[in-house]
Amino acid sequence: MKTPQIHLTLSALLVAALTACGGGSGGGTSDTSSNTASPVATAASNNLTALSATTISSDSNSEAFDVLASIGDTWRLVVNKTTGAYTLTPNNSQYALAAESGTLSRTVVGDVVTYTLANKVSLTQDTRTGALLGSMTVGGQTAQVSGTPYQVADASKLAGIYNFIGSTRDKVGGTNSEFYAGQLSISSNGASATLCVGGGVDSSGNCTVVDSSGQAPEKGVLAVSKVSGSNGGFYKLTITGGDNQTHDFGNLLVQNGNLGTVLLIDRYGNGDSGLSNTVRVGNFYAVKAQTLQGNELNGGWTCPVGNATATLAINGNTNAVTNPAETPSSWTETLSYNKVNASNGALLTFPGMVVSTFNGSGVLALPLSASVLAVERDGARSVTLCSKK
Repeated sequence: MKTPQIHLTLSALLVAALTACGGGSGGGTSDTSSNTASPVATAASNNLTALSATTISSDSNSEAFDVLASIGDTWRLVVNKTTGAYTLTPNNSQYALAAESGTLSRTVVGDVVTYTLANKVSLTQDTRTGALLGSMTVGGQTAQVSGTPYQVADASKLAGIYNFIGSTRDKVGGTNSEFYAGQLSISSNGASATLCVGGGVDSSGNCTVVDSSGQAPEKGVLAVSKVSGSNGGFYKLTITGGDNQTHDFGNLLVQNGNLGTVLLIDRYGNGDSGLSNTVRVGNFYAVKAQTLQGNELNGGWTCPVGNATATLAINGNTNAVTNPAETPSSWTETLSYNKVNASNGALLTFPGMVVSTFNGSGVLALPLSASVLAVERDGARSVTLCSKK
């Protein structure tokens, strides 16, 4: 797999990658939902049972979410389901953000809950999986966010191998953006996570080469510990630096999905294994490694791209893209399931990943669930989250 030049060390996060190119206001709630069984809901329910997951909120009148913010923060959002009153509590904020409260509009239509507040909140939740997605503005900081209403007390339930894509950048100025892809493995006891960037990971925790003509994958090992307290629905990630001291790496949130467990990783902390003065922030998205059937993305998707919104119309291997920020504004790409790009432009087998190709160049995509798709933004060396229409 093709990889960019390495200029950051493991805690920055292991710079190598599988490559690809390429509002409302007011308060209260309304409900027009209809409860119908679906394969997505059934698969997601079975996965929740396997995780022994519970909702973060124990109050039937409210719902609580751990929220991953693209600026490198973890937030707790609590919403009263009747009145729309909400509180937002930052955890590990890199911007000294203070708690906020207000009243939003909460609307339920079918399997989707919509939360809106002008210039503040624009979120949707897929009630089949619980996945929360959208954007929020807190203390002048606007972020793309994803969230989960669930927590898992026993980290051993997370054990296994996951595919991931993600990105980081310098907190100050947003420079030196890097894109990453590969696999991670959580140990059988849930106490550690092994990252293999630019490659796979085997059951013994060893990195495996996918592209024999490219750069060898890089490995990093993180310690995983449960956060306690009233806002502790997630796990803390740390790394041991060259000074043999423990340094912050980020937080790990557990999201449910019909394709299996989803991990949302809030990356924050100093580079160079904690020794650099440069703070890195970003997000990583991971889902249990599996072979895709080739129809998981069928349908329409919306994807925020900078100040614009792109749309995808997918049918099998055809991806019709519309992006008003591009010229021309529409074109058709070809999807290759269970593939990644090689350093020479060829497609290599990698179960669970997808490449969308146009004129010989492609972007990497990772289906997280029936309503969430993580896609590489090649020009920005970042990741956007697309939501199912």
